[in-house]
Amino acid sequence: MASLGFEEARHRIGTLSFATLLAWAGGFLDGFTYIGHGHVFANAMTGNVVLLGIDCLSGSWRTAFRHLPAIAAFLVGVSVAHAVELRYKIRGWSAPYVGVLALEIGILLVLSLLPQAAADIWFTAGIAFAAAVQVETFREVNGHSFNSTFITGNLRQMCAAAVDWFFQGHSQAAARKMRDFSAICLAFLVGATTGGYGAQAFGNRALWCDAILLILIAIRVQFRLNAGTE
Repeated sequence: MASLGFEEARHRIGTLSFATLLAWAGGFLDGFTYIGHGHVFANAMTGNVVLLGIDCLSGSWRTAFRHLPAIAAFLVGVSVAHAVELRYKIRGWSAPYVGVLALEIGILLVLSLLPQAAADIWFTAGIAFAAAVQVETFREVNGHSFNSTFITGNLRQMCAAAVDWFFQGHSQAAARKMRDFSAICLAFLVGATTGGYGAQAFGNRALWCDAILLILIAIRVQFRLNAGTE
């Protein structure tokens, strides 16, 4: 069987079903870490930077420090994922979608086995790295850029599509884009709510729920890629 090229594989993975599932998983991790581990965001680095600045301004240096590992881990994760993507793209290979999900699943499973008393830094840094690798690898839905681990850009896309639909003749393309990003934003909200509840009710074991979802996504991704090479 011939292997899919980079762009063809990205097109096959860039569907609404994958985008909503990944957004749910991303929202779950943010809700989990914020509620369960020191009010630090796993994915939303804007929030971490804002809270870091506020804590520095008030002289709360110890509180400010807890945001730094997540920010640093996110930067490392994006850098690693982008370097791998460039290497694969140069060679004409499809991005390692299943490998990225396997890495993320492995990180979550390890963290889920740590005791509740384990230092928050393991969770905030580990999950921020995993989220960064995910958001850098999965970036397209039906030809449009989207974020699977934070929501600001998705809200902008949704609102822009709604305005385009209203002022440009109710086009089907704008309507579809509006529906896509509405679904993605809703999935992120549900995921964040579930993650926050899971952290309170089940502690670190709540990560099993996200890991199971990512396993199912990885299986679907593999089938989708295999179907494209038949």
